[in-house]
Parts: sequence; C-alpha cells; structure tokens
Amino acid sequence: MNFMFWTHPSRRDVDNWGALGNAGWSWDALAPYLRKSEAFLAPSAQQTSDLRLGYVDPGAHGTSGPIANGFPKLYSPFLQAWPRTMEKLGLGVKGDPRDGEALGGYVNLLNIADATRSYAANAYLGPARQRTNLKVVTGAHVTRILLKKSKNGVRATGVSWTQETGKHEATASKEVVLAAGSVASPQLLEVSGVGGRKLLKQHGVDVLVDNPNVGENLQDHVYVPLGFAVKPGLPTNEDYANATYFQEQLSLYLQNKTGRLSSAGASSALLSLKQIASTLDFASPSLKSNVPGLADQYRLILRDLKSEAVAQELTIEGGISPQFSSDTTKLFSAGSPGNFLSILGVLEHPLSRGSVHIQSADAAVHPQIDPRYLSNPLDVQLLKAIALHLQTPGYRALTADNVESWVRAAVQSEYHPCGTCAMLPKSAGGVVDERLRVYGVEGLRVVDASVFPLIPRANIQSLVYAVAERAADFIKQDA
Repeated sequence: MNFMFWTHPSRRDVDNWGALGNAGWSWDALAPYLRKSEAFLAPSAQQTSDLRLGYVDPGAHGTSGPIANGFPKLYSPFLQAWPRTMEKLGLGVKGDPRDGEALGGYVNLLNIADATRSYAANAYLGPARQRTNLKVVTGAHVTRILLKKSKNGVRATGVSWTQETGKHEATASKEVVLAAGSVASPQLLEVSGVGGRKLLKQHGVDVLVDNPNVGENLQDHVYVPLGFAVKPGLPTNEDYANATYFQEQLSLYLQNKTGRLSSAGASSALLSLKQIASTLDFASPSLKSNVPGLADQYRLILRDLKSEAVAQELTIEGGISPQFSSDTTKLFSAGSPGNFLSILGVLEHPLSRGSVHIQSADAAVHPQIDPRYLSNPLDVQLLKAIALHLQTPGYRALTADNVESWVRAAVQSEYHPCGTCAMLPKSAGGVVDERLRVYGVEGLRVVDASVFPLIPRANIQSLVYAVAERAADFIKQDA
C-alpha cells in the first residue's frame, strides 16, 4: 500500500484544514496522533552513514504505536546515491521530513518490521481479534446505511449487507462509522439517501438529506515518469522477469526472510516551486471558481506554492510505462528490453477537482469516477515545470515545445483519492463537520481519506491512520 511509504503532511497542510473552517484542526492538534500510530525503529549507525540519515529527529516520531516503521536494511546503490545527489544539487533535506516542515531529498521510511509489511490488518486488527465486542465479517458487500427519520431529522441505526448466505443487517446502539474509502463512502451515502436531490431522484433513491456536496471535491496526486537506462549488473525490478532468479529470491524470503524480497526502497525529494521553476503565471482564470469553497482552497494553495512542497520527485528501481489498462502488471514495466531507473514527478497540490457519484441505486453497481485530471490549466503548467526539472542535465528528450503533449499523454494517478466527503462547512462544500459527523444525520461519521478537505503533500497513509486515531477519541468523547 502506497509503496509502504511513511510520509507526513506538512504543518501548513493540516493548518490549512483549520483555515477552511474546521475548528480544532491544526498541525499541533494532529501531530500527537501521527506519533500515536507509529512504532519508529531507529536506524543503525551503518544505515545512518550509508543513507545519509543524520537528519533524523527521534522527537518527530512515535515509538509505541501499532505501525512499525524503519529504513531499508537491504538497499541498492541507487538508494545510497539519491541523498548525495540531492545534496550536490543544493536540494539536500534540511531537517526530518516527519517534522512537518523539512524540504529536500531523502530516503523514505517504510512500514516494514522483521521483513514483513506492518499495516492495519496485522498491527491493529490482529491484536484485537479476541475481543468479545469485536466481530469481523468477511466476504460481505455493504448495500446501504440504515437511516430513519427522527424528531431531530435523520438517524443512522445500522447497516445492511449481503453475503453468499443472503442478506443481513446489524443495528447500532450509538453510531455507525463509515470507512469505505474515497470511492465507496460517497457511494454508500448516496444509495442510502444522503446526497444531491436531483441525482438521487434520477436513480430512484429516496432523499433523506439533500447535500449535493457528497461525492464532489475529488483530489488525487498525479505524476509523470521519466525512465533512465542503467548500467548492466545494477539491480532493478526487471531482474524479476527472469523466472529462475525470481524463484531464488522467493525461496530466500519464504525460508528465512532474506534476499531482495525482504526489503524495499524508494527515495523522495519534496521540493517547492522556487526550487524547480522561477516563474509561472498565477494570475490566470484557472485560480477562480464559482464552486462553493473552492476559491478558498485555491487561495491557500497559491499562497503556499513557493514555500511548500509543490512537487515530489520519487525514484523507482525499475521502468514504468505510461499506460491505461485494467492489467496493472503492465504499469511497472519498461516497455523495452533492459534495466531502468524511473524518476516520477508528482504534483502534490493539484487544483483540478473531480467527483464520484452513483450510477444506480444498487450498491453493487460501481459508481462513476470522474477524476478530471489536468482540468485546471495550472496543473498542466506545474507538471511541465516538474518534468523539465527532472530531465536536467542528463535527459534531453523534452523541450518547451513538446513537454505539454508529453505530460498529457504520460500522466498517471498515484492512487491517493481524497476529499469526496469533505470536512468543511456545508456552505463551503462540506459533507462532515469538524468531528467527522455527517451533516443532517445523527449517529453517523465518516473516517477515511474522503474527509480530507485538501490533499496533503506526499503519500496519504500516515495521515489516514492519524485521522482515524483522532476519530477514535471523538467517538469516545461524544459517547
């Protein structure tokens, strides 16, 4: 998940959530929850030397949380070269990237412990499986949230789902927590009667709460990949195409958790606009919007472009082919013979906004996802600047004349969808309030990336855990 990266939002990212009308949300309020979910494994002296980890600040990390995080124990020459290269370019990291402020190039933390991925299932659920008040239902498909009208409006009373054994319901004595993600959470709200009146009526859904903000404000990180051929003998992902070699590595991992499959590694650089491009036109109509609340989002993004991370430059030890296919195995392939290193130029704070909406009252019918990537012209300009920065000095295939057509053809999703049940004032596009409660419904919260009003810099994994940890406190406080 997310390359197993453990990257944090910036201080300004979270402070901006508060500035958009969410009282009580700030970096200082959320940082304890970022630490609460983490069990940081400090690097060894050898790792510190090899990977240039002198910047690590133990105070920016948690040590007793469920999710284990550490630096790769097995790493390639590429991983060692990256921070040194960034330093030579004047882009070395200044401080720990987990402190909410640092920019520059560094080696990523990974959620790996004992050569095994540390994630929600084994770190949170595993230790709790024997609790008498926990029942996990697998192979289930939730069909709707059970809502009924009450004297105060509408109340959530449970959920319904289907399995091979038939239809089932569970009732809630206090509240229902919706954590189906940025695609399914708005879908379930809509099929349950919470959404835009016109859309719900179109699909024959009874309107219980009219809120056209549901499913809007979809945001995602997008990237463009540049590939570089490497010298023969250097390890890259293309090695695994050799079936014999792959079986050897798989055997090492299965027998004693060693070999290349026991680790992973990728490097990042979080860079501001000032570090990658000198001028861009910000006075364009692309920064204006009649969509409720979007002009405020644009104002904050524009303010931060020159000082905050607008780009993430990310290395992958293998080729990546721009392609659009349901066969995701094709994505991590070079498309031509040889071994490759890819550098991805990621747009961290896109201005384009998409949507997720139902196509049917049946929750088994996939919703319509319209990401509207690059629909805001400034996103194209920013990706052009990122791509041109990446190619210097060794890659000259891109020019001022062809870079835009290449960006439009090569752009890919980083699979970080956010914002479709946004935590905002309802008048500004909100679906949930500052305590993640759905507007117009008692006893219903949303707790996943769909509540993010603005997408943060870098990968969203650690922020999802932190928001969930804070939501747990909200639930206990409101009980």
